[in-house]
Amino acid sequence: MSKIEEIDPRVKSHLYDIGYHRWSRVHATVNRTWTMTSNIAESSNVVTKDASELPIFDLLEYMRTLLERWTNEKLLKAKGTFTFLGSKFNKELENNRTLSQKLRRYIVCLESKKCSCGQFQLDELPCAHALAALRHRNETYENYCSPYCTKESLLRTYEIPVNPLPDESKWNVPQHISDKVVNPPTGEKRQPGRPQKERYKTYDELKSKKYKVSCGNCGGEGHNKRSCKNAPKKK
Repeated sequence: MSKIEEIDPRVKSHLYDIGYHRWSRVHATVNRTWTMTSNIAESSNVVTKDASELPIFDLLEYMRTLLERWTNEKLLKAKGTFTFLGSKFNKELENNRTLSQKLRRYIVCLESKKCSCGQFQLDELPCAHALAALRHRNETYENYCSPYCTKESLLRTYEIPVNPLPDESKWNVPQHISDKVVNPPTGEKRQPGRPQKERYKTYDELKSKKYKVSCGNCGGEGHNKRSCKNAPKKK
């Protein structure tokens, strides 16, 4: 908040006004993940930008090989993991283990898998305080992690292969689909490329436009009668 205030104090006030639940994971009304994205399609658009100009069949084949490569990479990474948790979650657990060596007081309930810091129930991984409690009781962390964080879950996620398309001669196309005739679009042809978006004006630009003053001498904007260069000179 101090860094935000250095940039613009109005942003800090706005965040307080709209409520913590809109921008804080701990106070959110739903269980949000670590990674926040607007839409998974945007991630795909970045890597398929050039392929989007291909014919539909070639585009689908490009997408298939892309998913095949991604699946294979994730599967190999999961097979090369030798910890109980996936590499991402195991790294988070190691960070919490380091923090657990020196702590302030928090209340941990291992039975309900909750901590007063909120991180235990939010991440579904033992927080630093929970790890300290487990170490005190000589218990391991495995029973207190979400099954979705384990290496076994990652292996099951990518175990289904992405098979190549068969030859066109072997396609089983229903009759009512093959009988359809697709005509070219009619009407005005749209220019290639993405339409230009209007740039959003800054707060200072909007403010200066809203409070522009017209000159009483020349009718121009942005200055007043006293500062007008076209004002008649006094004799």
